Amino acid sequence: MGASKKEKDPSESHEWPLMERNTKTRLEVPNDQSVTEEKAIELIKQGKLSESEYIFRTLISKGDGTHTVYGNLAAICGMQNRFDEVIELLHKALILKPDYGEAHYNLGIALKKQGYLEAAIASYKTALKLEHECPQIHYSLGIALYQQGDLDTAVKEFKIALKLKDNYPEAHYNLGVSLKKQGDHIGAITSYSAALKYKPDYPKAHYNLGNTFQETGDLIGAISSFKSALRLKPNYPKASLNLAMAELLFGDYESGLKRYEFRFKNKEKQFVLNAVPPCKLWDGNLNSTNLKLLLVSEQGLGDTLQFMRYAIVLKGNGISVSLCAQTKLHSLIKSSEIDQAPLTPEQANNFNEGRWIPLLSLLRHLKVSPNNPIITKPYIKATDERIEKWQRILSGERKPVIGINWQGNPSHETTNSKGRSIPLESFTPLTKIPNIKLLSLQKGLGSEQLERCSFKDRFVGSQDQINETWDFVETAAIVANCDLVITSDTSVAHLAGGMGKTTWLLLKKVPEWRWGLEGESTFWYPSMRLFRQRDRGNWDEVLHRVADALGEHFGSNIDVTHTMTE
Repeated sequence: MGASKKEKDPSESHEWPLMERNTKTRLEVPNDQSVTEEKAIELIKQGKLSESEYIFRTLISKGDGTHTVYGNLAAICGMQNRFDEVIELLHKALILKPDYGEAHYNLGIALKKQGYLEAAIASYKTALKLEHECPQIHYSLGIALYQQGDLDTAVKEFKIALKLKDNYPEAHYNLGVSLKKQGDHIGAITSYSAALKYKPDYPKAHYNLGNTFQETGDLIGAISSFKSALRLKPNYPKASLNLAMAELLFGDYESGLKRYEFRFKNKEKQFVLNAVPPCKLWDGNLNSTNLKLLLVSEQGLGDTLQFMRYAIVLKGNGISVSLCAQTKLHSLIKSSEIDQAPLTPEQANNFNEGRWIPLLSLLRHLKVSPNNPIITKPYIKATDERIEKWQRILSGERKPVIGINWQGNPSHETTNSKGRSIPLESFTPLTKIPNIKLLSLQKGLGSEQLERCSFKDRFVGSQDQINETWDFVETAAIVANCDLVITSDTSVAHLAGGMGKTTWLLLKKVPEWRWGLEGESTFWYPSMRLFRQRDRGNWDEVLHRVADALGEHFGSNIDVTHTMTE
Protein backbone atom coordinates (compact mmCIF):
# COMPACT_ATOMS: atom_id res chain seq x y z
CA MET A 1 0.00 0.00 0.00
CA GLY A 2 1.41 3.36 -0.93
CA ALA A 3 0.73 6.91 0.18
CA SER A 4 -1.42 9.08 -2.05
CA LYS A 5 1.66 10.07 -4.04
CA LYS A 6 3.20 7.38 -6.24
CA GLU A 7 5.99 5.43 -4.63
CA LYS A 8 9.00 4.84 -6.85
CA ASP A 9 10.49 2.06 -4.75
CA PRO A 10 8.45 -1.14 -5.29
CA SER A 11 9.64 -2.63 -2.04
CA GLU A 12 7.88 0.14 -0.17
CA SER A 13 4.49 -0.90 -1.48
CA HIS A 14 4.70 -4.43 -0.23
CA GLU A 15 6.77 -4.37 2.94
CA TRP A 16 5.07 -1.83 5.17
CA PRO A 17 6.68 -1.46 8.61
CA LEU A 18 4.41 -2.42 11.47
CA MET A 19 3.68 0.77 13.39
CA GLU A 20 1.51 -0.27 16.29
CA ARG A 21 -0.06 2.42 18.44
CA ASN A 22 1.85 3.03 21.69
CA THR A 23 -0.85 4.00 24.16
CA LYS A 24 1.70 4.67 26.87
CA THR A 25 3.25 7.52 24.91
CA ARG A 26 1.60 10.94 25.26
CA LEU A 27 0.20 12.13 21.97
CA GLU A 28 1.52 15.52 20.99
CA VAL A 29 -1.68 17.16 19.77
CA PRO A 30 -0.95 19.78 17.15
CA ASN A 31 -2.41 23.22 17.72
CA ASP A 32 -5.24 24.37 15.50
CA GLN A 33 -2.92 26.34 13.28
CA SER A 34 -0.96 23.22 12.39
CA VAL A 35 -4.02 21.06 11.64
CA THR A 36 -3.33 20.92 7.92
CA GLU A 37 -2.93 18.15 5.41
CA GLU A 38 0.61 19.31 4.68
CA LYS A 39 1.54 18.98 8.35
CA ALA A 40 0.01 15.50 8.50
CA ILE A 41 2.04 14.36 5.47
CA GLU A 42 5.19 15.75 7.06
CA LEU A 43 4.46 13.76 10.22
CA ILE A 44 4.05 10.56 8.14
CA LYS A 45 7.53 11.11 6.74
CA GLN A 46 8.81 11.49 10.30
CA GLY A 47 7.18 8.23 11.32
CA LYS A 48 4.75 9.96 13.68
CA LEU A 49 1.70 8.07 12.51
CA SER A 50 -0.50 8.68 15.54
CA GLU A 51 -0.05 12.44 15.32
CA SER A 52 -0.65 12.37 11.58
CA GLU A 53 -3.78 10.25 11.96
CA TYR A 54 -5.10 12.72 14.58
CA ILE A 55 -4.77 15.58 12.09
CA PHE A 56 -6.49 13.70 9.26
CA ARG A 57 -9.39 12.67 11.50
CA THR A 58 -9.66 16.22 12.81
CA LEU A 59 -9.90 17.53 9.26
CA ILE A 60 -12.62 14.97 8.49
CA SER A 61 -14.60 15.93 11.62
CA LYS A 62 -14.41 19.60 10.58
CA GLY A 63 -15.81 18.76 7.14
CA ASP A 64 -12.47 19.20 5.39
CA GLY A 65 -12.10 15.59 4.34
CA THR A 66 -10.84 15.75 0.77
CA HIS A 67 -10.10 12.70 -1.36
CA THR A 68 -6.38 13.02 -0.49
CA VAL A 69 -7.17 13.26 3.23
CA TYR A 70 -9.07 9.97 3.06
CA GLY A 71 -6.37 8.50 0.82
CA ASN A 72 -3.49 9.37 3.12
CA LEU A 73 -5.39 8.31 6.22
CA ALA A 74 -5.94 4.98 4.48
CA ALA A 75 -2.17 4.78 3.87
CA ILE A 76 -1.52 5.22 7.61
CA CYS A 77 -3.98 2.43 8.41
CA GLY A 78 -2.28 0.26 5.80
CA MET A 79 1.08 0.74 7.52
CA GLN A 80 -0.54 -0.72 10.63
CA ASN A 81 -2.25 -3.62 8.82
CA ARG A 82 -5.70 -2.20 9.55
CA PHE A 83 -7.04 -3.22 6.17
CA ASP A 84 -10.75 -3.11 6.94
CA GLU A 85 -10.35 0.58 7.70
CA VAL A 86 -8.20 1.04 4.59
CA ILE A 87 -10.94 -0.32 2.34
CA GLU A 88 -13.62 1.81 3.99
CA LEU A 89 -11.55 5.00 3.75
CA LEU A 90 -10.57 4.43 0.12
CA HIS A 91 -14.18 3.85 -0.88
CA LYS A 92 -14.95 7.27 0.62
CA ALA A 93 -12.02 8.81 -1.26
CA LEU A 94 -13.29 7.31 -4.53
CA ILE A 95 -16.80 8.69 -3.95
CA LEU A 96 -15.20 12.13 -3.85
CA LYS A 97 -12.89 11.43 -6.81
CA PRO A 98 -13.74 8.35 -8.91
CA ASP A 99 -10.65 8.80 -11.11
CA TYR A 100 -8.25 8.78 -8.12
CA GLY A 101 -5.66 6.37 -9.53
CA GLU A 102 -3.57 6.01 -6.39
CA ALA A 103 -6.69 5.11 -4.40
CA HIS A 104 -7.67 2.36 -6.86
CA TYR A 105 -4.13 1.00 -6.63
CA ASN A 106 -3.99 1.09 -2.84
CA LEU A 107 -7.46 -0.43 -2.68
CA GLY A 108 -6.11 -3.31 -4.76
CA ILE A 109 -3.28 -3.84 -2.27
CA ALA A 110 -5.69 -3.81 0.70
CA LEU A 111 -8.12 -6.20 -1.00
CA LYS A 112 -5.28 -8.57 -1.85
CA LYS A 113 -4.06 -8.46 1.76
CA GLN A 114 -7.57 -9.47 2.84
CA GLY A 115 -7.66 -12.36 0.39
CA TYR A 116 -10.00 -10.81 -2.17
CA LEU A 117 -7.82 -11.59 -5.16
CA GLU A 118 -10.42 -11.07 -7.91
CA ALA A 119 -11.45 -7.71 -6.48
CA ALA A 120 -7.80 -6.70 -6.11
CA ILE A 121 -7.10 -7.50 -9.75
CA ALA A 122 -10.12 -5.44 -10.79
CA SER A 123 -8.84 -2.48 -8.74
CA TYR A 124 -5.35 -2.75 -10.25
CA LYS A 125 -6.84 -2.81 -13.76
CA THR A 126 -8.93 0.28 -12.99
CA ALA A 127 -5.81 2.01 -11.68
CA LEU A 128 -3.98 1.15 -14.91
CA LYS A 129 -6.71 2.73 -17.03
CA LEU A 130 -5.95 5.96 -15.19
CA GLU A 131 -2.18 5.58 -14.90
CA HIS A 132 -1.20 3.07 -17.55
CA GLU A 133 2.50 3.95 -17.49
CA CYS A 134 3.02 3.26 -13.79
CA PRO A 135 5.45 0.29 -13.52
CA GLN A 136 4.51 -0.41 -9.93
CA ILE A 137 0.85 -1.02 -10.80
CA HIS A 138 1.81 -3.39 -13.62
CA TYR A 139 4.12 -5.17 -11.18
CA SER A 140 1.44 -5.54 -8.49
CA LEU A 141 -1.07 -6.76 -11.06
CA GLY A 142 1.51 -9.33 -12.19
CA ILE A 143 1.89 -10.58 -8.62
CA ALA A 144 -1.87 -10.97 -8.22
CA LEU A 145 -2.24 -12.73 -11.58
CA TYR A 146 0.58 -15.12 -10.65
CA GLN A 147 -1.21 -15.98 -7.42
CA GLN A 148 -4.39 -16.50 -9.40
CA GLY A 149 -2.55 -18.99 -11.63
CA ASP A 150 -2.63 -16.86 -14.79
CA LEU A 151 1.08 -17.17 -15.53
CA ASP A 152 0.95 -15.98 -19.14
CA THR A 153 -0.69 -12.67 -18.28
CA ALA A 154 1.48 -12.25 -15.17
CA VAL A 155 4.58 -12.57 -17.36
CA LYS A 156 3.18 -9.90 -19.73
CA GLU A 157 2.57 -7.49 -16.84
CA PHE A 158 6.08 -7.99 -15.41
CA LYS A 159 7.56 -7.36 -18.85
CA ILE A 160 5.53 -4.15 -19.23
CA ALA A 161 6.73 -3.00 -15.81
CA LEU A 162 10.31 -3.66 -16.87
CA LYS A 163 9.86 -1.88 -20.18
CA LEU A 164 8.78 1.18 -18.22
CA LYS A 165 11.49 0.73 -15.60
CA ASP A 166 14.33 -1.69 -16.26
CA ASN A 167 15.98 -0.92 -12.92
CA TYR A 168 13.32 -2.82 -11.04
CA PRO A 169 14.90 -5.86 -9.30
CA GLU A 170 11.63 -7.11 -7.76
CA ALA A 171 9.98 -7.22 -11.18
CA HIS A 172 12.97 -9.08 -12.66
CA TYR A 173 12.83 -11.51 -9.75
CA ASN A 174 9.12 -12.26 -10.02
CA LEU A 175 9.39 -12.56 -13.79
CA GLY A 176 12.01 -15.22 -13.10
CA VAL A 177 9.69 -17.01 -10.67
CA SER A 178 6.90 -17.00 -13.27
CA LEU A 179 9.12 -18.17 -16.12
CA LYS A 180 10.53 -20.99 -14.02
CA LYS A 181 7.00 -22.10 -13.16
CA GLN A 182 6.30 -22.19 -16.91
CA GLY A 183 9.34 -24.41 -17.42
CA ASP A 184 11.49 -21.71 -19.02
CA HIS A 185 14.65 -22.25 -16.97
CA ILE A 186 16.89 -20.20 -19.28
CA GLY A 187 14.51 -17.24 -19.07
CA ALA A 188 14.35 -17.61 -15.30
CA ILE A 189 18.14 -17.60 -15.00
CA THR A 190 18.31 -14.46 -17.14
CA SER A 191 15.67 -12.72 -15.01
CA TYR A 192 17.21 -13.67 -11.66
CA SER A 193 20.60 -12.50 -12.93
CA ALA A 194 19.06 -9.16 -13.96
CA ALA A 195 17.51 -8.77 -10.50
CA LEU A 196 20.95 -9.34 -8.96
CA LYS A 197 22.53 -6.85 -11.34
CA TYR A 198 20.39 -4.09 -9.84
CA LYS A 199 20.23 -5.53 -6.32
CA PRO A 200 23.28 -7.72 -5.54
CA ASP A 201 22.22 -8.09 -1.89
CA TYR A 202 18.99 -9.96 -2.76
CA PRO A 203 19.11 -13.32 -0.92
CA LYS A 204 15.89 -14.70 -2.43
CA ALA A 205 17.17 -14.01 -5.95
CA HIS A 206 20.45 -15.83 -5.21
CA TYR A 207 18.48 -18.70 -3.68
CA ASN A 208 16.08 -19.11 -6.59
CA LEU A 209 18.89 -18.72 -9.10
CA GLY A 210 20.58 -21.59 -7.27
CA ASN A 211 17.42 -23.71 -7.47
CA THR A 212 17.16 -23.08 -11.20
CA PHE A 213 20.81 -23.90 -11.78
CA GLN A 214 20.34 -27.13 -9.84
CA GLU A 215 17.29 -28.13 -11.86
CA THR A 216 19.27 -27.67 -15.07
CA GLY A 217 22.17 -29.74 -13.73
CA ASP A 218 24.56 -26.82 -13.27
CA LEU A 219 25.68 -27.81 -9.79
CA ILE A 220 28.68 -25.47 -9.71
CA GLY A 221 26.38 -22.52 -10.41
CA ALA A 222 23.85 -23.80 -7.88
CA ILE A 223 26.42 -24.21 -5.11
CA SER A 224 27.83 -20.74 -5.77
CA SER A 225 24.36 -19.13 -5.70
CA PHE A 226 23.31 -20.86 -2.49
CA LYS A 227 26.55 -19.78 -0.82
CA SER A 228 25.91 -16.18 -1.94
CA ALA A 229 22.43 -16.31 -0.42
CA LEU A 230 23.89 -17.59 2.85
CA ARG A 231 26.57 -14.91 2.97
CA LEU A 232 23.81 -12.30 2.84
CA LYS A 233 21.45 -14.21 5.12
CA PRO A 234 23.27 -16.78 7.28
CA ASN A 235 20.02 -17.88 8.94
CA TYR A 236 18.42 -19.17 5.75
CA PRO A 237 17.50 -22.84 6.34
CA LYS A 238 16.09 -23.45 2.85
CA ALA A 239 19.29 -22.20 1.25
CA SER A 240 21.40 -24.36 3.59
CA LEU A 241 19.29 -27.40 2.84
CA ASN A 242 19.34 -26.95 -0.93
CA LEU A 243 23.07 -26.30 -0.80
CA ALA A 244 23.39 -29.62 1.04
CA MET A 245 21.45 -31.47 -1.65
CA ALA A 246 23.46 -29.80 -4.41
CA GLU A 247 26.69 -30.84 -2.69
CA LEU A 248 25.44 -34.40 -2.23
CA LEU A 249 24.32 -34.59 -5.86
CA PHE A 250 27.79 -33.28 -6.78
CA GLY A 251 29.36 -36.06 -4.70
CA ASP A 252 30.60 -33.98 -1.76
CA TYR A 253 29.13 -36.15 0.98
CA GLU A 254 31.23 -34.76 3.82
CA SER A 255 29.98 -31.19 3.47
CA GLY A 256 26.56 -32.18 2.13
CA LEU A 257 25.66 -34.49 5.02
CA LYS A 258 26.74 -31.89 7.56
CA ARG A 259 24.51 -29.25 5.96
CA TYR A 260 21.69 -31.77 5.51
CA GLU A 261 20.94 -31.39 9.22
CA PHE A 262 19.24 -28.11 8.26
CA ARG A 263 16.33 -30.15 6.89
CA PHE A 264 14.57 -29.93 10.25
CA LYS A 265 14.81 -26.15 10.36
CA ASN A 266 13.02 -26.01 7.03
CA LYS A 267 9.36 -26.40 8.00
CA GLU A 268 8.32 -28.31 4.89
CA LYS A 269 6.24 -31.38 5.61
CA GLN A 270 8.48 -33.96 3.97
CA PHE A 271 11.20 -33.34 6.55
CA VAL A 272 9.04 -33.80 9.59
CA LEU A 273 10.17 -36.64 11.83
CA ASN A 274 7.76 -39.47 12.54
CA ALA A 275 8.47 -39.00 16.25
CA VAL A 276 10.43 -36.80 18.67
CA PRO A 277 11.37 -38.86 21.73
CA PRO A 278 11.90 -37.11 25.08
CA CYS A 279 15.39 -38.57 25.61
CA LYS A 280 18.61 -36.91 24.42
CA LEU A 281 19.97 -36.99 20.88
CA TRP A 282 22.83 -39.35 20.17
CA ASP A 283 26.19 -37.71 19.48
CA GLY A 284 27.32 -40.42 17.05
CA ASN A 285 29.92 -42.00 19.36
CA LEU A 286 30.22 -45.58 18.09
CA ASN A 287 32.27 -46.54 21.15
CA SER A 288 29.38 -45.92 23.49
CA THR A 289 28.88 -48.89 25.83
CA ASN A 290 25.56 -50.27 27.01
CA LEU A 291 23.81 -47.80 24.74
CA LYS A 292 20.14 -48.08 23.89
CA LEU A 293 19.55 -46.22 20.66
CA LEU A 294 16.29 -45.42 18.90
CA LEU A 295 16.41 -44.70 15.16
CA VAL A 296 13.47 -42.52 14.12
CA SER A 297 12.33 -42.74 10.50
CA GLU A 298 11.60 -39.62 8.52
CA GLN A 299 10.31 -38.54 5.14
CA GLY A 300 8.93 -41.30 2.88
CA LEU A 301 8.74 -45.09 2.89
CA GLY A 302 11.63 -45.29 0.44
CA ASP A 303 13.92 -43.41 2.83
CA THR A 304 13.16 -45.89 5.61
CA LEU A 305 13.71 -48.85 3.29
CA GLN A 306 17.00 -47.43 2.03
CA PHE A 307 18.57 -46.41 5.31
CA MET A 308 17.26 -48.94 7.83
CA ARG A 309 20.25 -51.06 6.71
CA TYR A 310 22.46 -49.07 9.07
CA ALA A 311 20.73 -50.56 12.08
CA ILE A 312 22.73 -53.68 11.19
CA VAL A 313 26.01 -51.70 11.44
CA LEU A 314 25.10 -50.31 14.84
CA LYS A 315 24.15 -53.72 16.17
CA GLY A 316 27.54 -54.97 14.98
CA ASN A 317 29.11 -52.30 17.20
CA GLY A 318 27.33 -53.67 20.25
CA ILE A 319 24.62 -51.00 20.36
CA SER A 320 21.10 -52.01 21.33
CA VAL A 321 19.04 -50.63 18.44
CA SER A 322 15.31 -50.02 18.11
CA LEU A 323 13.67 -48.63 14.99
CA CYS A 324 10.66 -46.35 14.87
CA ALA A 325 9.12 -46.66 11.43
CA GLN A 326 5.90 -46.26 9.49
CA THR A 327 3.50 -48.94 10.69
CA LYS A 328 2.98 -50.38 7.19
CA LEU A 329 6.68 -51.35 7.12
CA HIS A 330 6.75 -53.18 10.45
CA SER A 331 6.13 -56.67 9.07
CA LEU A 332 8.92 -56.24 6.51
CA ILE A 333 11.31 -54.89 9.15
CA LYS A 334 10.66 -58.01 11.22
CA SER A 335 11.04 -60.46 8.31
CA SER A 336 14.29 -58.69 7.35
CA GLU A 337 15.58 -59.14 10.92
CA ILE A 338 16.27 -55.43 11.24
CA ASP A 339 14.18 -55.18 14.41
CA GLN A 340 11.80 -57.78 15.82
CA ALA A 341 9.80 -55.17 17.73
CA PRO A 342 9.77 -51.89 15.75
CA LEU A 343 8.05 -48.97 17.43
CA THR A 344 5.16 -46.93 16.17
CA PRO A 345 5.54 -43.14 16.20
CA GLU A 346 3.24 -43.02 19.23
CA GLN A 347 5.44 -45.49 21.13
CA ALA A 348 8.60 -43.63 20.12
CA ASN A 349 7.24 -40.39 21.54
CA ASN A 350 7.30 -42.09 24.95
CA PHE A 351 10.77 -43.58 24.53
CA ASN A 352 12.84 -42.16 27.39
CA GLU A 353 15.73 -44.63 27.68
CA GLY A 354 19.14 -44.13 26.14
CA ARG A 355 19.42 -41.88 23.10
CA TRP A 356 17.73 -41.31 19.76
CA ILE A 357 18.68 -40.05 16.30
CA PRO A 358 16.88 -39.28 13.02
CA LEU A 359 17.49 -42.16 10.62
CA LEU A 360 19.14 -40.10 7.88
CA SER A 361 21.50 -38.43 10.36
CA LEU A 362 23.25 -41.78 10.69
CA LEU A 363 24.88 -41.19 7.31
CA ARG A 364 26.95 -38.33 8.69
CA HIS A 365 28.03 -40.18 11.82
CA LEU A 366 28.91 -43.33 9.87
CA LYS A 367 30.69 -41.25 7.20
CA VAL A 368 28.75 -42.89 4.37
CA SER A 369 29.92 -41.91 0.89
CA PRO A 370 30.30 -43.46 -2.58
CA ASN A 371 33.74 -44.63 -1.45
CA ASN A 372 32.42 -45.89 1.88
CA PRO A 373 28.98 -47.46 1.35
CA ILE A 374 29.44 -49.74 4.41
CA ILE A 375 26.58 -52.09 3.51
CA THR A 376 26.03 -53.31 -0.06
CA LYS A 377 24.74 -56.83 0.52
CA PRO A 378 20.97 -57.53 0.35
CA TYR A 379 19.32 -56.75 3.68
CA ILE A 380 15.57 -56.89 2.93
CA LYS A 381 13.88 -60.28 3.05
CA ALA A 382 10.42 -61.70 2.56
CA THR A 383 9.37 -64.85 4.39
CA ASP A 384 9.99 -68.20 2.69
CA GLU A 385 6.32 -69.07 3.09
CA ARG A 386 5.13 -66.05 1.13
CA ILE A 387 7.80 -66.38 -1.53
CA GLU A 388 6.69 -69.95 -2.15
CA LYS A 389 3.05 -68.84 -2.23
CA TRP A 390 3.71 -66.40 -5.07
CA GLN A 391 5.96 -68.86 -6.83
CA ARG A 392 2.95 -71.19 -7.08
CA ILE A 393 0.64 -68.39 -8.25
CA LEU A 394 3.03 -67.27 -10.97
CA SER A 395 4.17 -70.73 -12.03
CA GLY A 396 1.66 -70.77 -14.87
CA GLU A 397 3.30 -67.81 -16.59
CA ARG A 398 5.43 -69.24 -19.39
CA LYS A 399 7.32 -66.04 -20.03
CA PRO A 400 9.83 -63.95 -18.03
CA VAL A 401 7.91 -61.68 -15.64
CA ILE A 402 8.89 -58.01 -15.47
CA GLY A 403 7.66 -56.10 -12.43
CA ILE A 404 6.99 -52.44 -13.21
CA ASN A 405 6.16 -49.36 -11.15
CA TRP A 406 5.61 -45.90 -12.58
CA GLN A 407 4.32 -43.36 -10.09
CA GLY A 408 5.47 -42.04 -6.74
CA ASN A 409 3.40 -40.37 -4.05
CA PRO A 410 2.19 -37.02 -5.46
CA SER A 411 2.33 -35.48 -1.98
CA HIS A 412 6.11 -36.01 -2.04
CA GLU A 413 6.53 -34.20 -5.36
CA THR A 414 8.77 -31.47 -3.97
CA THR A 415 11.22 -29.39 -5.95
CA ASN A 416 13.83 -32.14 -5.95
CA SER A 417 11.49 -35.03 -6.66
CA LYS A 418 9.10 -33.33 -9.06
CA GLY A 419 8.87 -35.06 -12.42
CA ARG A 420 10.01 -38.50 -11.25
CA SER A 421 6.71 -40.23 -12.08
CA ILE A 422 6.11 -41.73 -15.53
CA PRO A 423 2.81 -42.24 -17.38
CA LEU A 424 2.14 -45.97 -17.69
CA GLU A 425 1.54 -45.59 -21.42
CA SER A 426 5.20 -44.58 -21.79
CA PHE A 427 6.09 -48.23 -21.05
CA THR A 428 4.57 -49.27 -24.41
CA PRO A 429 8.00 -49.90 -26.06
CA LEU A 430 8.53 -52.77 -23.61
CA THR A 431 5.61 -54.60 -25.17
CA LYS A 432 7.45 -54.75 -28.49
CA ILE A 433 9.74 -57.34 -26.91
CA PRO A 434 8.17 -60.76 -27.47
CA ASN A 435 7.78 -63.40 -24.82
CA ILE A 436 7.63 -61.26 -21.71
CA LYS A 437 4.86 -60.63 -19.21
CA LEU A 438 4.41 -57.49 -17.18
CA LEU A 439 3.42 -57.38 -13.52
CA SER A 440 2.22 -54.13 -11.97
CA LEU A 441 3.74 -53.29 -8.59
CA GLN A 442 1.88 -49.97 -8.51
CA LYS A 443 -0.24 -49.28 -5.44
CA GLY A 444 -2.66 -46.45 -4.75
CA LEU A 445 -2.58 -43.38 -6.97
CA GLY A 446 -1.42 -44.26 -10.44
CA SER A 447 -2.82 -47.79 -10.39
CA GLU A 448 -6.01 -46.53 -12.08
CA GLN A 449 -3.94 -46.15 -15.29
CA LEU A 450 -3.81 -49.93 -15.54
CA GLU A 451 -7.49 -50.14 -16.42
CA ARG A 452 -7.21 -47.92 -19.47
CA CYS A 453 -3.74 -48.84 -20.66
CA SER A 454 -3.44 -50.02 -24.28
CA PHE A 455 -1.39 -53.11 -23.40
CA LYS A 456 -3.43 -54.42 -20.47
CA ASP A 457 -3.37 -57.88 -22.03
CA ARG A 458 0.41 -58.11 -21.51
CA PHE A 459 0.07 -58.24 -17.71
CA VAL A 460 0.11 -61.51 -15.75
CA GLY A 461 -3.13 -63.37 -15.27
CA SER A 462 -2.96 -62.95 -11.50
CA GLN A 463 -2.73 -59.15 -11.73
CA ASP A 464 -6.10 -58.61 -9.99
CA GLN A 465 -4.90 -60.68 -7.04
CA ILE A 466 -1.64 -58.73 -6.95
CA ASN A 467 -3.56 -55.44 -6.99
CA GLU A 468 -5.33 -56.48 -3.80
CA THR A 469 -2.02 -56.97 -1.99
CA TRP A 470 -0.95 -54.01 0.14
CA ASP A 471 1.31 -55.70 2.68
CA PHE A 472 5.02 -54.93 2.14
CA VAL A 473 6.17 -58.46 3.00
CA GLU A 474 3.70 -59.74 0.44
CA THR A 475 4.97 -57.25 -2.11
CA ALA A 476 8.55 -58.29 -1.36
CA ALA A 477 7.57 -61.90 -2.02
CA ILE A 478 6.07 -60.89 -5.37
CA VAL A 479 9.25 -58.97 -6.23
CA ALA A 480 11.30 -62.06 -5.34
CA ASN A 481 9.40 -63.92 -8.04
CA CYS A 482 9.95 -61.32 -10.75
CA ASP A 483 12.79 -61.85 -13.20
CA LEU A 484 13.43 -58.13 -13.33
CA VAL A 485 11.99 -54.96 -11.79
CA ILE A 486 11.75 -51.74 -13.80
CA THR A 487 10.65 -48.77 -11.74
CA SER A 488 10.55 -45.03 -11.38
CA ASP A 489 12.16 -43.42 -8.32
CA THR A 490 9.77 -44.76 -5.67
CA SER A 491 9.82 -47.01 -2.61
CA VAL A 492 9.65 -50.02 -4.95
CA ALA A 493 13.15 -49.17 -6.18
CA HIS A 494 14.49 -49.33 -2.62
CA LEU A 495 12.53 -52.48 -1.83
CA ALA A 496 13.84 -54.34 -4.88
CA GLY A 497 17.35 -52.90 -4.57
CA GLY A 498 17.52 -53.78 -0.87
CA MET A 499 16.53 -57.37 -1.75
CA GLY A 500 19.35 -57.63 -4.26
CA LYS A 501 16.85 -58.07 -7.10
CA THR A 502 18.00 -57.07 -10.58
CA THR A 503 16.42 -53.64 -10.83
CA TRP A 504 16.37 -51.00 -13.54
CA LEU A 505 15.71 -47.54 -12.16
CA LEU A 506 14.34 -44.80 -14.44
CA LEU A 507 15.55 -41.34 -13.43
CA LYS A 508 14.65 -37.83 -14.48
CA LYS A 509 17.46 -35.71 -15.91
CA VAL A 510 18.37 -34.15 -12.56
CA PRO A 511 17.38 -36.72 -9.94
CA GLU A 512 17.40 -36.65 -6.16
CA TRP A 513 20.79 -36.29 -4.51
CA ARG A 514 21.25 -39.98 -3.73
CA TRP A 515 21.56 -40.98 -7.40
CA GLY A 516 24.18 -38.47 -8.55
CA LEU A 517 24.21 -36.92 -12.01
CA GLU A 518 26.11 -39.54 -13.97
CA GLY A 519 26.66 -43.25 -14.34
CA GLU A 520 24.62 -46.41 -14.83
CA SER A 521 25.40 -47.87 -11.41
CA THR A 522 24.92 -46.78 -7.81
CA PHE A 523 26.86 -47.68 -4.69
CA TRP A 524 23.61 -48.04 -2.78
CA TYR A 525 22.46 -51.13 -4.68
CA PRO A 526 24.96 -53.23 -6.68
CA SER A 527 22.08 -55.06 -8.43
CA MET A 528 20.63 -51.84 -9.82
CA ARG A 529 21.12 -50.27 -13.24
CA LEU A 530 20.26 -46.61 -13.82
CA PHE A 531 18.56 -45.30 -16.97
CA ARG A 532 18.72 -41.51 -16.99
CA GLN A 533 16.76 -38.97 -19.02
CA ARG A 534 18.93 -37.32 -21.64
CA ASP A 535 16.42 -34.55 -22.20
CA ARG A 536 14.28 -33.04 -19.46
CA GLY A 537 10.85 -34.64 -19.33
CA ASN A 538 11.48 -37.05 -22.22
CA TRP A 539 10.51 -40.47 -20.89
CA ASP A 540 9.78 -41.93 -24.32
CA GLU A 541 13.44 -41.90 -25.27
CA VAL A 542 14.35 -43.54 -21.94
CA LEU A 543 11.82 -46.34 -22.38
CA HIS A 544 13.02 -47.05 -25.91
CA ARG A 545 16.52 -47.56 -24.49
CA VAL A 546 15.07 -49.76 -21.77
CA ALA A 547 13.26 -51.85 -24.40
CA ASP A 548 16.50 -52.32 -26.34
CA ALA A 549 18.28 -53.37 -23.15
CA LEU A 550 15.42 -55.70 -22.30
CA GLY A 551 15.76 -57.47 -25.62
CA GLU A 552 19.48 -57.90 -25.01
CA HIS A 553 18.93 -59.05 -21.42
CA PHE A 554 16.46 -61.81 -22.18
CA GLY A 555 17.01 -62.42 -25.86
CA SER A 556 14.42 -61.93 -28.55
CA ASN A 557 12.80 -65.35 -28.58
CA ILE A 558 12.04 -66.40 -25.04
CA ASP A 559 9.48 -68.98 -24.14
CA VAL A 560 10.39 -70.54 -20.84
CA THR A 561 8.52 -71.63 -17.77
CA HIS A 562 8.77 -68.93 -15.15
CA THR A 563 10.81 -69.92 -12.13
CA MET A 564 11.65 -68.15 -8.90
CA THR A 565 14.88 -66.24 -9.24
CA GLU A 566 15.67 -65.57 -5.61
